[in-house]
Amino acid sequence: MSVTVERLITGPIETNTYIVYNEMKDCLIIDPSPGVDPVVDFIGREQLIPLAIMITHGHFDHIGGIPELVDRFPLLPVYIHPSEKVLLERPELNLSMMMGIDFTYTGKVIDISEGPFSVGSFNGTTIVISGHSPAGCAFLIENMLLCGDILFAGSIGRSDFPGGSQASLVEGIKAKFLSLDDSVVVCPGHGGRSTIGRERRMNPYL
Repeated sequence: MSVTVERLITGPIETNTYIVYNEMKDCLIIDPSPGVDPVVDFIGREQLIPLAIMITHGHFDHIGGIPELVDRFPLLPVYIHPSEKVLLERPELNLSMMMGIDFTYTGKVIDISEGPFSVGSFNGTTIVISGHSPAGCAFLIENMLLCGDILFAGSIGRSDFPGGSQASLVEGIKAKFLSLDDSVVVCPGHGGRSTIGRERRMNPYL
């Protein structure tokens, strides 16, 4: 079943919030930043059925929209890696304090781990790479890699936040991303798309 990935730029630092949807009109919401009206509007306009919020990592600009979405869709489950859950509850770790905000989310979440996953009509693979955050997740759905702040077009994620390590980040990208096919589309947490092939050839960090 083919999927479409819609990018919506949201929040105070232009975060990519993604809506992954298929012909059944099911959708996944990836990394909702604060200010989710464009997300809700798109879902309504396309008559989509939200199945889950999936979080690549627990930094504020990727989680700040969770309460708004759960308020709009009360039964919507939130998936996050267990090692990232502590960031939801601690503003100094989710970096909201750097923006003068004291953000926490203490609602129920569902653990996601490395390996295959199935959410409703979606099947994919979770790839875990530490270095930008404790256990950053990338979701490979068909040939689309939704990778948060692990890898960008021509760059990699910052590693100077709590729990960061550039060595771990680069090692993880080389071992787990560069083993993917060149045609896989990289959908990062900020900025435009790329491909694994392009990053393999041109990314100066790799």
